[in-house]
Formats: sequence, structure tokens, C-alpha cells
Amino acid sequence: MSNFIGMDDEDEEDDEDEDEDEDEYIESSVEVGATSPFTGLKLDPFDPKPLMKPRPSKYFPEEYENKLSAVPDDELVQTMSAEERAENLKVMRQISKNDLPLLQDKRDHAGYMEANQDLKRRIAKDPWFGVNERLRDAVQFGKSEEEIKKLRDLMEKLGGPPGDVEIGWRGYAEQIDIYKYEMSAVAKAMRLENAIRKDRSAQGRARMEERKRNEEKEKEQYEEDMRFPGLRREREAKVRREAFLERIGGILEEDRKKTEERAKEILGKLPETEDDMIRSSIDQARTDLLKLKKQRGGSAAVEGDEATTSAASGKKGSSAQKAREAAAAEASGGRPRLPGDKDVTRGELGDMELDPSSSTDTGPLTVEVSSVYNKEQSDPPMRKHCFQYTIRITNNSSTDTIQLLGRRFEIQTVGSSMKDVVQGEGVTGRQPILKPGEVFEYTSTAPLSVRPIGTTIIAARMRGEYRYVTLAPEQETATDDQVKSGGDASAELGTFHFIFPEDQRVIPFKRTEDEVDEDDDEEDDDDDSVAVKKPEASKPSSAAKPKSPASSLPGDDDMKNGDIVGKLDDSSDTTNENVRVQVSSSYRPERSDSALDKHCFAYNIRITNDSEQSIQLVSRRFEIQTIGSPNKDVVQGPGVTGRQPILKPGESFEYTSTAPLSVKPMEKTPVVARMQGEYNFVQLGEDGSTPLSSTPLQAKLGVFHFVLPA
Repeated sequence: MSNFIGMDDEDEEDDEDEDEDEDEYIESSVEVGATSPFTGLKLDPFDPKPLMKPRPSKYFPEEYENKLSAVPDDELVQTMSAEERAENLKVMRQISKNDLPLLQDKRDHAGYMEANQDLKRRIAKDPWFGVNERLRDAVQFGKSEEEIKKLRDLMEKLGGPPGDVEIGWRGYAEQIDIYKYEMSAVAKAMRLENAIRKDRSAQGRARMEERKRNEEKEKEQYEEDMRFPGLRREREAKVRREAFLERIGGILEEDRKKTEERAKEILGKLPETEDDMIRSSIDQARTDLLKLKKQRGGSAAVEGDEATTSAASGKKGSSAQKAREAAAAEASGGRPRLPGDKDVTRGELGDMELDPSSSTDTGPLTVEVSSVYNKEQSDPPMRKHCFQYTIRITNNSSTDTIQLLGRRFEIQTVGSSMKDVVQGEGVTGRQPILKPGEVFEYTSTAPLSVRPIGTTIIAARMRGEYRYVTLAPEQETATDDQVKSGGDASAELGTFHFIFPEDQRVIPFKRTEDEVDEDDDEEDDDDDSVAVKKPEASKPSSAAKPKSPASSLPGDDDMKNGDIVGKLDDSSDTTNENVRVQVSSSYRPERSDSALDKHCFAYNIRITNDSEQSIQLVSRRFEIQTIGSPNKDVVQGPGVTGRQPILKPGESFEYTSTAPLSVKPMEKTPVVARMQGEYNFVQLGEDGSTPLSSTPLQAKLGVFHFVLPA
């Protein structure tokens, strides 16, 4: 054991001696302050990655520039003629496409190097190739536009591309364009596959776009049908009628040409009387079609239409007469018409109470209706006036279940001698079932083409009935026989009127006694319904004033005197009956005029259903009080923005409206108005459409203010 220990000690001493010798050798072999001849950096003998001399290339231009860019750009000239350049290009292609591949296959390295050097010499002989390569690098490496333009101008100076070389869309020639390499079968297949893939991708995108457009169109049509029931059908019917009129016009024109040809064939010439008769028949047919179209739209009937049609049609059974009969059948659309009430035709309703609503009890059903003028969908200059009516049907029976099967309405516009009869199966596309005590309510619109007259404030009169059947105790729905028979009873929709708002009414002008005496001779020729400014002394009778709910309430004292109590919030957030109502308001300077005390505000309302049941908003009621006013204006109506949206649990409905105010602000406060209100809604059953109760619940719209900006 001691021998081994002694030997270990000697080995350790030998190792230490060797290390000292190596250190002395390294210190003696390295010169102090030695630097690299290539980079100028100080050499470190202990660096595991010593610097190496870089290989000469275009990125280390010491030798590259000396070989390829020895001549400055401004001294580059083309020394070869066009024929010589074309011949040089031909030889270059021969070397690149044939010689080099052949020598490589034979493994003749010396011959390959010699041919490659010959190719390089020929490339250098034509300076255009070198500039083209520089331009390619400049474009691919994103050099400046100024440098790229300079190289392109230099290429033009050198005579452009040689031979049949074509410049690509990037401004330079690729190698495949210079040497005209043939595309391999694999490359051709790949290019074809890429083309097919691109074509399929384009077709897929086109189909997706078309599908997206169709979905958007279906969504717009659904929203339009919900907001304006029947409007799209009316528009489509109008398009069909116009197409039919064009078709009838073509038939008449073809008939006229045949008649002319027949007359020329028999008489040798076209008699002028025959031509006049044919043209007169065509013109009269078109006039009759327009009159029929207007009558269907609700305008006043023209007296003597039947006599005029018969007189102008010529022979009985002529082509013009047949065309008019076909057009009349098309225009009526199968909708029957009845003689109208004379008082509505004349517009003289006397002392009749003009009520925009009615309530009628028939057997176990109570049918209530209320109507309002829809300003958003009306166009008075074009005589387009739209009214919105809400119908509420209540089953007052304590034992019987009733199903509504159909409806029938009679509508007569003022000035028209006929009533339009609208009838159909179901109500709003359904046949609702009302259990004892249940209520069915819906809102619809009545677009009318009518002109206000000075003798009355109504636009139309409407009445009707609902057909229904009483279901047996164990019966869930009406049988087919009951539906075909139209039910066993009907509930009356009481007479009510669509009444023009005050700004759309025509007030008759009343002359003084002196004016009547002076113009007595001309009185018979004057129109007694001229639309003029309403005189202060002329007031409509109380009998003609429609009944309506109170339009104003006593206001808040702090708004009256301008000493606002509480925070001046321009928003609110309130939750009632698990329904959250949020509102925020903003000033609209582009629609305001402070010089005229006209101030317009926009307010955004968001209604969220936080309950566990679906709900449907049925009506709204707002109270607005302007600063300095002692009263509050009350605005109420069915639905929200013309709709009665259904909100499932967690869903929200949001809309934006405007409040144009005519008010003079007070210096003591920036508030110009205060608003609050409520939304009425009903809870729906599991099917998401059947109301659970006839008594609506209320969600409060919290108090907020319309505040002028600082």
C-alpha cells in the first residue's frame, strides 16, 4: 500500500512540471498585441472560435467588385451590335442547355470548367446581363426606387435585352427567360395543380360570398316582415302587376302590327282611320289600367270609368277589350270590393264621434283596437300615409277555450266610393288558441294612398270581424272540417278611424261676410278645401276631436324654476321585474340651431332580460319635461320602434332614437329637459310565444337629463 502511495505522489509532481512547461511555451509563442490581418481585431489565443479569413463573394466585395464592377456605371457602353448580341445569346444557350449537362453526365470536369468559363466570359462581354442581375438583386432586397430606376435606365442605355429575351412584370429578366429552359413534366403538373387549386379556391369564395349575401337578404326580409307585415308581399305584387302591364302592352303592340299587315295585304295600303282607331284603343287601354291600379291603391274612384271604357273599346270582344278585362282581373288580385259609406266618400261625417280606437264585446270575446299615425313610414308629398294599429283580443269565458280561425276587414279611404275587403286564414300567420282569461295581442300597419281633405280629419274607416271556433273539453285544436267551414261564430271588430295628425290636416278657409259679398259671383268656382294657415278664430268642433289619453301631466317644480335637485345625469341604469333598462344621451349639434332655440339630442336604450323566462315588449310610455315648462309631455304607443321584440333569457334589445326639443335654456343650469318612462312587457311560456298572463308587467326607464355641452 505504501508503494502505491509513493508512486501517486511522484505522478502528481510530474503533472505539475508539465503544466508549468506548457504555460511557458504559450507565453513565449504569442506576440504581445498581435492583431488579425483581415479584421484588425486583437487576437486572443484562448478564444475557442478564432477568426477566419472570409471567402470572397458579393458580400465581401474586395475581389468581387474588382472582377465584376471594375467599370463605373457612367462608363458602361455596349460594344456589340444587335446581331452580335443575338449570336452571343445563342451560344450562351447552347452552352447552358446542352454542353454543361452533357459534360457533367460524362464526368469531364476539365471540359465542364472550360465551358463554364466560356459562358462567364460571354456574360461579361455583354454588360446588359450584369446590370440585369444587379436589378434583380435590388428588387428582391427592397432597394430604393431611385436606385431601381437608375438601373432600369442603364439597361435601356445598353440596348435593352438581347435577342428574344422578354422582360418580366418586375422589370428584369429571369434566368428561365434568358436561357429558355423547357419546363419539366413535374413542373408542368405542379403549375396545373396550382391553377386548379386557385380556381377551386375562387369558386369556393364566390359560393361563400353568395351564401352570405343570401343569408343577409333572408335576414333583412325577416326583419322587414316583422316590422312591416305584408309590405314585401305588396311590393312583389306591384312588380308582378308592372310585368303584366308590360306583357299586355306587348300583346297589344303585336296585335296592332298584325292588323296593319292584314290591312296592307287586303287594301294595298294602311287606312288612316284604322291606324287612329288602333292607337286610340291602345292608349285607352293603358289609361284604364292606370285607373284600376290607382283605385286598388285607395285613391278616389273616377265616375264614368265604365262608360268611357265601353265607348273607347270599339267592338265588343276586341283585343283591346280583352286586354282591359285581363288587366282588371290581375289588378284586383282576387280581392273583393264593396260599395262604400257615402259620408266617407264625401268626407262629410257630421257630428259622428271620430274615435281612433274601439272596444266591442261579442259573446265570450272582447276585441279592442287603437291606432296611431306612423310618421317614419309615411311620405306626405307622395300621398303615402301609414298608420299603425294594435288589436287586443280577450277570452272572457271562464270555461271555454277558443281558437281564432280567420279575419275579415273592410277599409274605406276618405274620398273613395268603394271599400277594400281584406280577408284570410289565421291572424299574423297563426291560428292562436285562447284559454279562459287569456289575451292575444298584435300590431300591424295600414299603408294608405290618400289625400287629406278640408271637410274631415280622418284618412280611412275600418271595421271587421274575427271568425273563431269553441273547442270541446278534450279538443286541442280545430279539426279540418271546422277550419274549412270558417268556425261556428264571429267576434266583431268595432268601427274606428285612422285620423291624420294636426300637421297633416287641411283646415278649410272661412271667408268674412265682406269677402263673401264681393266674391259672390265666383263662389261656385272656388274650391272649399284649400290648404291654408289655420286662422286663430277658427276652431274645430269638440265632436270632431278624437279621444286620446292625457298628453300632459303636471311637471316637477325644480324643472319649472331651473333649480335642479339631485345629480345632472345624462344616463341611467334601472332594473325592475328582472328587466334591466340602460339609457345614455348625447347632444347632436349638426341637427341643432341654438339661435332658434332648437336643440336635438340622441338617446340610446338597451333592454336586457335578466329573468329565466322569455318576455315580449308590447308598449312604451315616456314623460318628458323641458326646462321652464310647468307640464310634462306624455309619449306612448305600442311596441318599440315599430316592433314588439321577444327577448329570451339573457338577450338584449338596443335601439337609438332622437329627441328634437324647442326650448330656451336657462343660464343657471345646462339641463334642457328631463325624461323618464316605462316599458310594458308580458312573460311568455315555454314555447316562447304564448303569453302567461294578460296583465303586462312594467320595467322602469330611470330618470335622466338632456344636458347641453359645456
